[in-house]
Amino acid sequence: MDGLMDAAGPLGLVLLALVDSTSMGTLVIPLILLVVGEGGALRVAGRTLLYLAVIGVFYLLLGVGLLAGLLPLIESFGHLLASPQVMLVLAVLGVLLVVLSFRMDPKAVAKRGGDPEASARRWTGRARRASGRPTLLIGLALAAGVIEAASMIPYLAAMGILADMGVGLAHGTLILVGYCLVMIMPGAVLCGVRAVLGDRGDAVLERVHDWSVKNVSSAFSWAVGIIGVIVVLNTIGPALAWLSGGAVS
Repeated sequence: MDGLMDAAGPLGLVLLALVDSTSMGTLVIPLILLVVGEGGALRVAGRTLLYLAVIGVFYLLLGVGLLAGLLPLIESFGHLLASPQVMLVLAVLGVLLVVLSFRMDPKAVAKRGGDPEASARRWTGRARRASGRPTLLIGLALAAGVIEAASMIPYLAAMGILADMGVGLAHGTLILVGYCLVMIMPGAVLCGVRAVLGDRGDAVLERVHDWSVKNVSSAFSWAVGIIGVIVVLNTIGPALAWLSGGAVS
């Protein structure tokens, strides 16, 4: 797995964190809260920051749990992960991720008769109902984290990179703190815009919201495809060598 580290590593973690910062839970929902919130700019910004803090802590705890499980597995079975048979499986998975990315593209979804913005509209309704009550905001953040965890391919890729870097759990946790801060940073910056500009920032926030709703699915599909390509590039050589008889486990 050294190739994966060489290809991604710390820069890969930053890029994946930036991808995660454009998700429904970390960008679109905070924008909805900033646009529909009532009670003054500072109060709206503060409640949205509460939402961001909760979802950030949720992802941090989830990441620590995943990393705590991955590190012992890497230590015990790391030699098996480098085998050509496993490389072949990973190469196939990488190809499947690339294929999946094309199917997830909003244009492809629309061609199949689907609505790529349906999820965003559902979350808009939930965010509107929760915008004025801190307890509901906490529940909304946890719900968004749990639901998005089912499709957290970039985050899982980041966990794989962290485990492959050979960091311990303590060091890995510190890196995860930075990762989660990057995830919520765009939303936090928009909270600052709302607090400083007040109602004058509504037009800007609404434009950013409309753009994010239209592009969040596209950004995610691109991320899945890029992860797939990286996996293929770092596993196809040993896999092909084994298939052709050039490598023996």
